[in-house]
Amino acid sequence: MSENAIGRRQALRGVGIAAGGVAVAGLATATPALADGGESNGLAGSWMCARQDTGSPAKIRLVLSFAGGGVFLSHDISPAGPPFTGTWSSEGKSFRVTMWTGQAGAQGPNSPGPTIRVRVWGSVSHGKLTAKYQVTVFAPMSETQVLNTGTGTVSGRRISP
Repeated sequence: MSENAIGRRQALRGVGIAAGGVAVAGLATATPALADGGESNGLAGSWMCARQDTGSPAKIRLVLSFAGGGVFLSHDISPAGPPFTGTWSSEGKSFRVTMWTGQAGAQGPNSPGPTIRVRVWGSVSHGKLTAKYQVTVFAPMSETQVLNTGTGTVSGRRISP
């Protein structure tokens, strides 16, 4: 095994569906329905969620945030993980997300490490968000060499102001 390779469990632990909980400038004064021109069909804003990787009994708490302009943020909060940033779109009650994060390399915080892409697809119904996700971990400095993949589910409810 190469020194740049990381185990599936380590990669998925660092993955967290995460891209949320971060305040986005300008959203603090806008209502969620107006923040994206009213096109989100109820998605805009932040959601308190739980995610579970396929094959793991552990549930991770996280915040997902859908912002205007297609900006998406996610952050595992218990246990804490790195933030993810990306983009989202919706059609009807369904939505899709692609988000990314990186990890420090094996040689320390300034060395290239793996990057992680998470693709999410789901829907909102009766105030509840449900989705599935696929995680892909790429080798350092590569957009094609896949080290690991994984899947899971996420569900949650909107965070009240």
